[in-house]
Amino acid sequence: MSNANQTPFDPNLLKFATPRARRTLGVWLEHGSSRKAAAALGIGKTTLSDHLSRTRAAARAAGYVEQLSQRAALGEHILEAAAAGGIAEPSDLKHYWKIVKDETGNGYSLFVRNPEFAGDQEFSITEMVRQAVEEGIGDSPPRYERRKKEPKGERLLVIDLADIHFMKLSVRSETGYEYNREVTRHRVIEGTKALLGEVDMKKVGRILFVMGNDILHVDNSRKTTTSGTPQDTDGTIFDGFKDAHRAIVDAIEVCARHADVDLVHCMSNHDWIMGWALSQSVAAHLRHHPHVHATAYGLSEHHRKYYRFGSNLIGLTHGDGAKEEKLYGLMVKEARQHIGECKNLYWLLHHMHHKMRRKRNGEVVIQTEKDHNGMTAIVAGTPDIEGDYLKIEYVRSPSPPDGWHSRNGYENRQGVECFVFHPHDGQKARFTEWF
Repeated sequence: MSNANQTPFDPNLLKFATPRARRTLGVWLEHGSSRKAAAALGIGKTTLSDHLSRTRAAARAAGYVEQLSQRAALGEHILEAAAAGGIAEPSDLKHYWKIVKDETGNGYSLFVRNPEFAGDQEFSITEMVRQAVEEGIGDSPPRYERRKKEPKGERLLVIDLADIHFMKLSVRSETGYEYNREVTRHRVIEGTKALLGEVDMKKVGRILFVMGNDILHVDNSRKTTTSGTPQDTDGTIFDGFKDAHRAIVDAIEVCARHADVDLVHCMSNHDWIMGWALSQSVAAHLRHHPHVHATAYGLSEHHRKYYRFGSNLIGLTHGDGAKEEKLYGLMVKEARQHIGECKNLYWLLHHMHHKMRRKRNGEVVIQTEKDHNGMTAIVAGTPDIEGDYLKIEYVRSPSPPDGWHSRNGYENRQGVECFVFHPHDGQKARFTEWF
């Protein structure tokens, strides 16, 4: 072990660490540098900092007072700058200015970043994904059992849990609804199970599981959306990322018991970056599952995705981008190799949190269903043959209004939805589980 002048933290903290944290922190002590330790372990500095933060929290809870003198490895100037700024924990100092001038006023100013900064204002998305996967699968990949009976059905089931908004905070005393990470997880898992229970799974041969679509409520540790709009949240981005990762993995594993599952990701406005990263971590976690399948295209950052099933072409997008009137032309352009062979054309959109169904044929637009406050309006008319119109459908959300939406009267009836497609006859059914 390095001498005391190179010790990055109090070695006595190791007694309060978990076995895994004890191993990583021991390497940190040995090398005297988080950068060198991370390189030796093949992990990132964010993971090391997280282990140290949790260990320090456990030590404080046990009444232990850390010996601050053991942190000389942070450097004399960093320790001096932290002391001057009244920061008791030098690793919490993010950066400082070093100004050197002679008696004539000439000199220089340097902006210095603390290499040991342990705060969560800046974090590595790559490390969040890596840590989520590592914590999910442990030291070895999980072993998944193959199904004893393969599905014999010919239909496609689309599970589309839209606008889940993990971390959204809705307080009953303000909005009439209770929504937090615990409630969100319940609606993801139990909602998926309920939908599977509604469908005649004997007729289903494959499942398309749609990810993304504002799965996370915010996109950073500052608790704002991608565009910077502040949000009321339950927990940190780290809490939300891990909880959402576990819930989506569990939901997909439930689906995979019935049929092979294809994964597709939809980019979205609340969590443009972190939602994409979450889908990558889920796919990585399930990469050894024999019944779960992901492709680079399905997980990519393409704004619009297309899924071909028999003579059905299903477009998927969040719904905050291209206008409806452009969707048919975009489908023709972007899925040209399929459009001529598919008579049934569909778009599944999200973002609005309530149901709207429309059919379009050129300039003709007919709205057949729409959720209003307190009711759903369904328009009866002459039945049309599947394939005569482009069908556009907005998917309901399981998340209730938060304070801002409730205050402005944006109410929605919460639910999760799935859709059943016949390979030639198009959409056969839709099921909704209400909350």
